[in-house]
Amino acid sequence: MSVTDTPLLSADLPLLGADAAFDETELGKRERNKLDKRRRIVAAATELFQEKGFDDTTTAEIASAAGIGAGTLYLYVESKEDLLVSAFLNVAGGAWTEAFERVDPEANVVDQVMALLLHVTKHHNADRRLARSFFKELPFLSETGLAGANTLVSWFLARLAQLFDVASANGHLDPDVPKDRLALNIYAQWQLLMRRLVTDRFSYGQTAAELDQCVRVALWGLTPKT
Repeated sequence: MSVTDTPLLSADLPLLGADAAFDETELGKRERNKLDKRRRIVAAATELFQEKGFDDTTTAEIASAAGIGAGTLYLYVESKEDLLVSAFLNVAGGAWTEAFERVDPEANVVDQVMALLLHVTKHHNADRRLARSFFKELPFLSETGLAGANTLVSWFLARLAQLFDVASANGHLDPDVPKDRLALNIYAQWQLLMRRLVTDRFSYGQTAAELDQCVRVALWGLTPKT
């Protein structure tokens, strides 16, 4: 995946997937009501997935928590699996947004990247059930679900590449390094570690230590020696 041709999305990611296409200022009352109902469904699903887990949550429970009929649910989502994607991406998108907002512009590149990744790693560590369900279902997602997941990944890669562009302009990163490829390499390492964390193969401490080594190796020789 490359972010070369990916437009930089808004730093605010309220909902991804189908909702990303909506400009609420241009919606009529009926469309706004539909969007509000879908948001209630995603919020209800998120809470139930976090409390009970994906497998033990029924669509009837989600519909009831959202205040709609069980048969109405599928007018707004394609499947329970795609609803899991919306729930996870909504939560993860908020965590990534907050992480970028907290970046210290005065810090060196290694510390900036580590602060970003650790912020979201801590978030997933505290909510392993939802993240574990998402990664388990990821290979079986529909085209709609994959499109939603790719939206978040592309957004993150573009934001990280932009951070590298600023670092290069300030003389803190080799200007000749392909920023989109560097961002992708770091993301790939992070995602692998997240899978090990949420499936309890790594503790948080092990994950943080491995992540620190991965980031330092990825940026080895690309930043000025201090």
